[in-house]
Amino acid sequence: MDKNLKKLFDLYKKKDFLNAKKQCEEILSKIDSNFEIYNIYAVILYELKKFDEAIINWKKTIELNKDYFFGYNNLGNVYLKINEIDNAIINYDKAINIKSDYFEAYHNRGNAYSKLNNIQKALENYNSALAIKYDYLPSIKSRKEIFKKQKNFTQVLSEIDKILIYEPNNLKAFIDKADIYFDLNKLDEALDNYKRALEIKSEPSFVLGNFIHTKTRMCEWDNFQNDMLELETQIQKSIKSSPPYPITTLFDSPELQLRCSEIWQQEYRLKHEMNLKFNNKKNDKIKLGFFSADFRTHPMGHLMVRMFELHNKKKFELHGFYFGPKLNKNDLVQNRILKCFDSFNDISLLDNNEAVNLSRDKGIDIAIDCMGYTGNNNRFGVFLHKAAPIQVNFLGYPGTSGSKCMDYIVADKTLISADEEKYYSEKIIYLPDTYQPNEENKAILDSNLTREKNGLPENQFIFCCFNSHQKINPKIFLAWIKILKQKKDSVLWLLKDNKFSEKNLKNALSEQGLDPKRLIFADHVPLDQHLARLKLADLLLDTYPYNAHTSCSDALRMDLPVVTLKGKSFASRVAASLINTISVGELITNSFDEYEKLALKISNDKNYFAEIKDKIKVNKKSSNLFNTSVYTKNIEEAYKIIYNKYFSEEPKINIEL
Repeated sequence: MDKNLKKLFDLYKKKDFLNAKKQCEEILSKIDSNFEIYNIYAVILYELKKFDEAIINWKKTIELNKDYFFGYNNLGNVYLKINEIDNAIINYDKAINIKSDYFEAYHNRGNAYSKLNNIQKALENYNSALAIKYDYLPSIKSRKEIFKKQKNFTQVLSEIDKILIYEPNNLKAFIDKADIYFDLNKLDEALDNYKRALEIKSEPSFVLGNFIHTKTRMCEWDNFQNDMLELETQIQKSIKSSPPYPITTLFDSPELQLRCSEIWQQEYRLKHEMNLKFNNKKNDKIKLGFFSADFRTHPMGHLMVRMFELHNKKKFELHGFYFGPKLNKNDLVQNRILKCFDSFNDISLLDNNEAVNLSRDKGIDIAIDCMGYTGNNNRFGVFLHKAAPIQVNFLGYPGTSGSKCMDYIVADKTLISADEEKYYSEKIIYLPDTYQPNEENKAILDSNLTREKNGLPENQFIFCCFNSHQKINPKIFLAWIKILKQKKDSVLWLLKDNKFSEKNLKNALSEQGLDPKRLIFADHVPLDQHLARLKLADLLLDTYPYNAHTSCSDALRMDLPVVTLKGKSFASRVAASLINTISVGELITNSFDEYEKLALKISNDKNYFAEIKDKIKVNKKSSNLFNTSVYTKNIEEAYKIIYNKYFSEEPKINIEL
């Protein structure tokens, strides 16, 4: 018998479960009923995904030994696997009643409560497991994931530090730590942890892109060209080197962005088959499901709010799926948005499968991803699992998803030209004006703002750029330096972002022989104050290859000219899209040389400067840039077309309105 058992265990270790099953059955046929052998047999059946048979055999182990706590725990695990959560908890309870210090059962019971979204009870059980065995890593890691969902970053960092005590080369721990520090704007800590992740010799894990992205956010440009070359080379070789978003800020290449997105989404491909069949019954109203972390005071919230309010509620139902920061009842933008939804669903604590099931239960016809690959907390996995029969990439991410799960991307003719459609995995919805929705009227602070109160010189030309600093790279900053050198009576007004970038940008100016005081940094203020202070500036210098988006439309709203460099990628054409909508195409340039010359012409030629400002003021009134009613009707028409195409089973094609 010992020989037979040894053979059984050898087969199990080799994961040869089919032969292990045969060996176990042979042993059982030769011996009297033995609860331990039935337990081993059930484990093998579990590995073979024969869950019903595993349950039968674990029940036999318990019949043979009513105090067999391992059997109850294992029975709980198989019930958890098949989502019979109540039965799982009953069996974990029995295991713990027999063995009060059974930390694995406490942990597993915590997992069961976590599946029920009973976070408090889940934490209590993980804590109980750790009270018995303080270094039990599965419970530490589970606590970390709960705190991460709750955005309790202090606790997450504490749990990660515990993990690193026992697993000093845990790559995921360093990446998680770096991501959190990045979101907290503790960029030096983020950079250090990305660097440590890069030093761990293991399979590539999309770290290099985030490492470079953090450096650019700090405007720390040492080794910039070599970093870029290494990153581009790795992506071309299909190495897992970067999430897609950093690539949009670093490279003006729709081809490279597509390749990066394909690599990224492949990493999150479905681990199991999903039911992709949907109810093919037409609704009287089309059910739109909007997924975002930004239904609040946020650039995206400001862009979308009026569109939501104007949607035709007789023809459409609007459902919100939210996974952002804790709701704030004093947030006016959030309150306006929430009133627009037929249902509002906080999916922050739901996993992707649960969020998908919620969307399907509500019968969502068109799931609209307002985030794409933006931020560390996007939920693209929901779309990989198919939240709705039709899925749309909209507004939040300026590029392709690279995934077959997304059916359409909302764009316009400026953003995606015909010869570049091949770099988009989605079919394209071409809106007639610009892809970006904007509210007709925004509150503007009615106050006596002066240049002096904002730290600006009274009689100098004010160049400005209010983009976040990861959009500033050495090439565009060198163009700004050349402009400042030739326009001596000028300053550059930037938005405060972080202490590192401010110091590095001032140093870069000094190295070029310019007074660092010619860089002036503005505080973050509410939108009504920000719009008001834009009147104090003369010309917005756009970034490249990632343009000003909301900050460009804000500038045009306030009659502030924007000089942009139009590239090849979606992100590098957003400003051109907005400018073309008000027919002031002379502000769009196609090279750094043109960009610098135009900025100098506007700043030196008072008549031309006045002519441009007047043209913006006149044209924007007759354009549709701030005509939310027209925009909403156009995108509703697009929704109707793609909805009807789905039911007629026509092949997906580009939609041009």
